[in-house]
Amino acid sequence: MLLASNPNLRSLTLSALPIDDDGGGNPRLQLPLHHLEHISLSGTFHHVFPIIHRLELPEGVDSGEITLHDCTPQGVLEVIGPYIRDYLRRDPRFRDSLGMFVSSTSNCISFHASVAGVGCCGPNQLPQHGPPCGTFRAVLSQPILRHVAKILCTDVLALLPQESIVGFETDLSVTEEVVVAMPNLKVLHLVSPVVSDRFLLPDPDGPNVYKKLLPSLRRLYLEDVEAVDYNWDPLVSYLIRQTPGGRAISLNVFGEGVHICLEVIERIEGLVEELVYVPDPDGLCPLDICP
Repeated sequence: MLLASNPNLRSLTLSALPIDDDGGGNPRLQLPLHHLEHISLSGTFHHVFPIIHRLELPEGVDSGEITLHDCTPQGVLEVIGPYIRDYLRRDPRFRDSLGMFVSSTSNCISFHASVAGVGCCGPNQLPQHGPPCGTFRAVLSQPILRHVAKILCTDVLALLPQESIVGFETDLSVTEEVVVAMPNLKVLHLVSPVVSDRFLLPDPDGPNVYKKLLPSLRRLYLEDVEAVDYNWDPLVSYLIRQTPGGRAISLNVFGEGVHICLEVIERIEGLVEELVYVPDPDGLCPLDICP
């Protein structure tokens, strides 16, 4: 076997390798690669998933990347989601410091897991993440509506050990159901969020109305953020709700099209521990009017 004759390999890439699968009777595959640090697998769902389902990786592997093509939404939810969940639960290093990046397009969803750090790296970066880390991409066989892809992403996220997540970056529309399941979240990075009514706040008629949805949050990043009708009051309301009973959070606002008028900035500065505001020079309100 080729792999057996190269036991000192540190990086391994396998692409489009079919494997005979009889539905569960095949033994586990063990790689005799004790120095392996990175493994990458890519190909169609039908060919690759039987490999990763049976694969036993050496303990030293700190980085993995799996890309599956021709996936169906049902396969993503029922097969890939549980596999990612089991992958995260197997490694104790993820248990108390899991960092997750989740994104979607009309034909691809992506989950990246790593061990999250605790420090701040700058106005447009999350804290440092380190190994072990794993990236899982599912390319759908047929494009679906963008909002449906995001719902699928959210459904898979619900399968994961969300209580272990301390850092979360996403371009999803973050709902109450998503954030309430992450009580230990310290860093939240939202890409292209829209500030609107009840932004990061519970439904006033729901079961969490008296709860702080993100009790452990320490830093909030808003990248390429926009506000409905240039009204930033929902963000101010969230910061007012977040502060009592705990330490004020730090807020980073930056990106394309971002502009908040001086009056609102002054209100925000009084509600946060630290504000890093990097406006887009071209991101001005119409007629320079802010409500």
